[in-house]
Amino acid sequence: MHMRRALLVSDDVHTLAWIRQAVSRLDLSMSEVGVKDLTTRLAETDVDLVIVDGGRSPEPVAQIMENAAAEGLEVGALLVVEAEALPVMRLPTRLHADFFVRGGSSEELVARVRALMWPGEEASTQELVRVGDLTVNLATYQANLRGVPLDFTYLEYALFSFLVTHPDRAYSREVLLRRVWGTDYFGGSRTVDVHVRRIRAKIGPELSDRLDTVRNVGYLWRG
Repeated sequence: MHMRRALLVSDDVHTLAWIRQAVSRLDLSMSEVGVKDLTTRLAETDVDLVIVDGGRSPEPVAQIMENAAAEGLEVGALLVVEAEALPVMRLPTRLHADFFVRGGSSEELVARVRALMWPGEEASTQELVRVGDLTVNLATYQANLRGVPLDFTYLEYALFSFLVTHPDRAYSREVLLRRVWGTDYFGGSRTVDVHVRRIRAKIGPELSDRLDTVRNVGYLWRG
């Protein structure tokens, strides 16, 4: 990897501190700014990546990034959003962009930054999980079966990868909601059942047999 320049954008000092600490292990030189100063800083500063706090309404910051890209700015963007923003969220289309749901792990944030900044360099052997003909890439948030990408939504992938990387242990629906959906999720636990059904349909009968329903508990992936 080689040094890149990152701009951290948030009005919350705790969010800035957490992001800074999480990505400190990477080859990034970092500066920080409040959301209201983002447009000005983009015009004045040459950066490779903007990690911006979009909160529950990421559209305004996404539009700022879109406008900057239209003016010729070449930069990656990682939007930090609340879970409730996902149903209506739109990523900027003029630049290389991704998102991170607040409440996720620092490892997830680092993986997304690496995929944006160092494509092709981001995956190590430890970040590839193989189960028969299935490969889960923890660095790029992709899964494929016999070389064919699985069309997972973000939450399907997040749930599936969590279970696959924590095999032979049963997790309740409530625990899965906290670990995958985040601590601020207020929906019903049956949403886990819906996502499990979709995952089973996409991975096929042979692999879906490994995704066990544990009666009165939740789900378990047999390693």
